[in-house]
Amino acid sequence: MDQQDSIPAAAAPLALVVDDEALLALEMEDLLSAAGFATVIACSAAAAREVSVAALSVAVVNLRLNGGLLGHGIIRALRRLRPDLPIVVVTGYDSDAPQADLRGLGWPTVRLQKPQHGEHLVGAVRDVIAQAQRGARPMGGRRQIDRV
Repeated sequence: MDQQDSIPAAAAPLALVVDDEALLALEMEDLLSAAGFATVIACSAAAAREVSVAALSVAVVNLRLNGGLLGHGIIRALRRLRPDLPIVVVTGYDSDAPQADLRGLGWPTVRLQKPQHGEHLVGAVRDVIAQAQRGARPMGGRRQIDRV
């Protein structure tokens, strides 16, 4: 037995992807997997509640789910269980739209704007995880620009 065989491999960081659009969820899963993350996909609020929040490294949550703004509630539920959970919020709403208001949802949070979310997803995930590790909130408690 070689020494490397006896060393347990480090577990991949776990990302929760909450999106009701199967193709988008699978695309995000592929991108995160290629970046070294294990992923769990939840297509509903009920499925998201079944995931062990303690095991998560990050959550990627679409604000608009099943025809409504259920993403806000999912983020609140995740943060009730783990206030410091890094979350990437995916939205097609402009940052000025009332539906995309992220105030009151806690921190660390990064907004990822559709349709460019795919090309910026891994960077946004790494950014929000780094924010959580540094423990330093953006100046004034809010980002100057929270769109990637």
